[in-house]
Amino acid sequence: MAEKKQAEKKAPVIKTILQADGKDFDISCIAEKALKSYKSVHKRKVVNEFCVYIKPEENAAYYTVNGEGDESFKIEL
Repeated sequence: MAEKKQAEKKAPVIKTILQADGKDFDISCIAEKALKSYKSVHKRKVVNEFCVYIKPEENAAYYTVNGEGDESFKIEL
């Protein structure tokens, strides 16, 4: 019975993978990497909304922060 309770408490690992041009892109990791990149430069900025736009054909992801973008808001995939 104790084993069953432990199994119920553990949440499953969920991944979302985009497949394009013969490559796999883990979307969750891309978003985390983009946010970490932004936060490394803008340490004190409050982030209310963070959107990531993946462009596999450019091997890049672009992002906006609080509805604003910038040419530097880009990471390589």
